Amino acid sequence: MTRLHITILAGVLMLTQLPQSGWSASVSDEATRVVLRNDRLTMALGKAEKGALVSLVRSQGPDELCAPQATPRLFSLTLSHRGAPNTQLQYLGSETAEGFSCKAADRSATLTFTRLGGQDISAVCTATVSDSDPLVRWRIEVSFPHELMLESLQFPVVTLRAPLHADQEDQAVMAATKGGVWPRPSQWKDGTRVSRGQPGSLTAQFGCYYDAVCGLYLAAEDAEGYPKSYEFRRTTDGLLLTWNHECYASDRYATAYDVVMTTFQASSDEPGLPTDWRDAADLYKAWAVKQEWCAKTFAEREDVPAWMKSGAPMVRFGRNWLASPALIQRWIDTYWRANFPADLDLITAYWGWEKVSTWVTPDYFPVFPSDEQFTALVKATRDEKCHAFLWPSGYHYTRTFGKQADGSFTWDDRERFDRVAAPHAVVGPSGAVLSSPRSWLQGGETATMCPGDPWTIDWFNHTATEICKRGGEIVQVDQVVGGNFPRCFSTAHPHPQGAGPWMTQVFRRQLETMLQECRKIEPDALVCFEEPNEWFIQQVAIQDYRDWEVLRESPAHDPASVFNYLYHEYLPTFQSNPRPDDLVMAAHCLVTGQIPHFVPRQMLGGERGIPNGAFDLWSGESILGWGKVDGYQGQVWKGKCFKDATVKHGGDFSLRLQNDTPDETVQVSQNIAVGDALQIGHTYRISVWMRSGGVGANNGIGLGTFTRDMKGTGGARIPMPAAASDEWQQGQATFSVPEGTGLLRIMLHLAGKGTLWIDDMTLDEVLPDGTVKPVTVRGIPGDHEFMQQWVRLFSGEGRPYLFLGKMIHPPKLECDRLQYEGRSFPVLLHNAFEAADGSRAVVMVNISDKPQTGVLTWRGTTQTLTLKPWEVRLLKG
Repeated sequence: MTRLHITILAGVLMLTQLPQSGWSASVSDEATRVVLRNDRLTMALGKAEKGALVSLVRSQGPDELCAPQATPRLFSLTLSHRGAPNTQLQYLGSETAEGFSCKAADRSATLTFTRLGGQDISAVCTATVSDSDPLVRWRIEVSFPHELMLESLQFPVVTLRAPLHADQEDQAVMAATKGGVWPRPSQWKDGTRVSRGQPGSLTAQFGCYYDAVCGLYLAAEDAEGYPKSYEFRRTTDGLLLTWNHECYASDRYATAYDVVMTTFQASSDEPGLPTDWRDAADLYKAWAVKQEWCAKTFAEREDVPAWMKSGAPMVRFGRNWLASPALIQRWIDTYWRANFPADLDLITAYWGWEKVSTWVTPDYFPVFPSDEQFTALVKATRDEKCHAFLWPSGYHYTRTFGKQADGSFTWDDRERFDRVAAPHAVVGPSGAVLSSPRSWLQGGETATMCPGDPWTIDWFNHTATEICKRGGEIVQVDQVVGGNFPRCFSTAHPHPQGAGPWMTQVFRRQLETMLQECRKIEPDALVCFEEPNEWFIQQVAIQDYRDWEVLRESPAHDPASVFNYLYHEYLPTFQSNPRPDDLVMAAHCLVTGQIPHFVPRQMLGGERGIPNGAFDLWSGESILGWGKVDGYQGQVWKGKCFKDATVKHGGDFSLRLQNDTPDETVQVSQNIAVGDALQIGHTYRISVWMRSGGVGANNGIGLGTFTRDMKGTGGARIPMPAAASDEWQQGQATFSVPEGTGLLRIMLHLAGKGTLWIDDMTLDEVLPDGTVKPVTVRGIPGDHEFMQQWVRLFSGEGRPYLFLGKMIHPPKLECDRLQYEGRSFPVLLHNAFEAADGSRAVVMVNISDKPQTGVLTWRGTTQTLTLKPWEVRLLKG
């Protein structure tokens, strides 16, 4: 055999051992750095920089992604003294090591650090690559003196250029419970930090930073449930990404799972799409679907009753509805059954069912308004295929509620808490029971019960079973976001101190035992909890989701339904806090495959212009058709409103607004949708009778016209009579309804000490000749036609996709954009799903009041589509 033949043969043998990309994973020890390579990237760890990442270049392009750093660092430790958790903390970075060495062997780099901070603290880090794996895999082990405790470990620390490319807009995403894309983190102020933890506000263990060209994926592959958090931080060098591994460890700590990273770029089979967070999510999902929480898709699960798999929508009723259960029955009979498929089940969620007040725990029973009325309501509605869904407030124990001026409370349960519950409550680092004020408790506070104590699990299971005895079928562990509760440092409970995988284990036990106990009473009972966490997917059958709420978070977010993209076929979600007539929010929920969720109206039509403008219809102490506003932009409005049967202009009651102190404010408001009583381009007049007990001179009734995303388009104001008088005075104001208006908001607003009675408010149209005619509302909600489209699609033709299907990369859709709540949205929202049989569908919604045209490129074809205002369309292909 000739030398040429030998060379060719050797080359062939070598090629057969390489991955298809032509790369072979390797680790090389160079003079100034250790270099790791795989088929996606070349990564360098600097020797002078004591192992910090100093270069990161993707194989598909020559661009350097790593930022030069003033203080390069691979990891940092947070330590405390034994017996004093969370006090006298020490922070030591890898750069403080007095000794450092590195070793390249086979396909792994081992970095050894000694005498961190001049103390007897050492660490060993490994980074590994392989031919069959696109990821770099990291592990770390830390040793430290017995008198110290390790509380957390940041590792690995990666600092990227921000932006990655000068001509591209950068974005960051982590799998937070609320989802969301942070646009342009390169423009954040230095020091801006975003962090989400699991269990808690992180639903899955990955994050990414990217632009249209490429990005970096950093994830943890932890199947057991160790507490950790993901962090983005803007620094003077660039954008820092890291994992914070939480613990409370003695002597030695080693990560029990791989932290993985790689570069990524556009990978969809739909051409023309830029690099996107979904490309990173695909990497994570390839690992996640092999874990226990993906053992069965939702359609495959035998533990879920058939009605839940049918695609039932949801409606939520609050305490003002429960005060008059007949109103709920009327809505179901005269609206739901009259307008939606007769054979469809309905999830009926109830808020405010607690005995004392909404979210006041744990003395829930008898429920509001009474056990007899509630049980009768649930039984009657169950006969109409309704399924009751209640949300007890997790591990909160309300010690006090409703603080009074003299320092007392309207509800004070401290004596019973101390006597019965305190030994089982979460203990903080100081050794004291944790107790904190809560915004919803009006000056009161709660303690948190610890599920690491079996007593607490039994305690909550008792609440759940009492709900089932009253007809409840679905029970949510509320206010335990993502399965999280405060770290407990009790030495009396049978769990380790501080953060650890025990937290995940006990919450899983809570869900499993709660379901077992509930099913002894209700065989088809279901359980769930507030905001998603992948570790518990197989334990629950419905998931509270709040991804639209990122619009109100800072730094600014854009919605991104990350959990649904990862796990849509495994667990159905619903938007927890839908807003009335917010069709853009509803459209987002539709295209992301969430359960339709109604915001019901107590007024069903026939009134002259203003629903309950006579203020005669009440549910207990809550006025029908109106809502009392608790505050605005951080302000808390503590003023009061009452029904008054003594002082009235006509009918049975008037509405009395009352502030007892100069710093109080009260507002009662109502929204009237355009398209019912109001029409674009028309002019209207509102008249109202008022009687003053003395109010500030600048008070008035605000009449504001707004777009659907609450941008003002006009309005008027009716001044309130300031001087006290026994006489009723009529106020009037005229307003028009400009193009683009979606609703009229009527704001009965009183600021400062004073009392005002309001009665007999009417609405008339002002005709072109100056005459007026009464306006009567039909009572059809502004979202009526949209909800009909959504419900019928979700439970019908779209069910294999929108309810049971896998979410996939949406194809390219070119269309105009609009502004909504300070964000830019395409006028045609869309998404794509794959059914279990492999078929695919694109769902589209026009989120404007005008016809809109888009150009869709999908599966090798391009088509121009025009959708009517708020039209929903499903395209199969």
